[in-house]
Amino acid sequence: MHLSINELSALLMVLFTFIATAANILLWMTTRQTVTILMEQVQHQIANSYSQAQSQIIDGHRELFLGILNNPSLLENFTQANNLDPSTWELEKIAEFLINQVLIGYLNFINGIISQSHFEGFKRDARNVFAYQSVRQHWQRVKVVHADNFRRFVEMELLCDSAKSA
Repeated sequence: MHLSINELSALLMVLFTFIATAANILLWMTTRQTVTILMEQVQHQIANSYSQAQSQIIDGHRELFLGILNNPSLLENFTQANNLDPSTWELEKIAEFLINQVLIGYLNFINGIISQSHFEGFKRDARNVFAYQSVRQHWQRVKVVHADNFRRFVEMELLCDSAKSA
């Protein structure tokens, strides 16, 4: 079997077309995977930025109130001006700091910043936080300002277990 030059060139053209098509398909698949990975990275960065922003807000809030709590004359003026009992107000702020710390951990989990296994350990710690009576009482007053998903998390995952263990 002898192939003519025309038949050989046609066969080579088919072979090169097949190779080029296969290479394009592989390139398309690789590009698609790369785009998917990049989209996941962007989503993770957005979630991370959201968690950091929330953390910065809570940190600023904590710094503000710690500034008042750590300055006796300012604490006295603030509590008198607002008709507050200084000891009660201090306990409320500490409870608020603890609740907000749990919120940051929850947001970090929801946003994929911490893994499920780390979150399980975090939940055990958070249950201990919500076992404190002052934290539970403060939660009853402030839970309305928190997002529904965080409220459900606290009520279903933290408080139901702390009530059983208390």
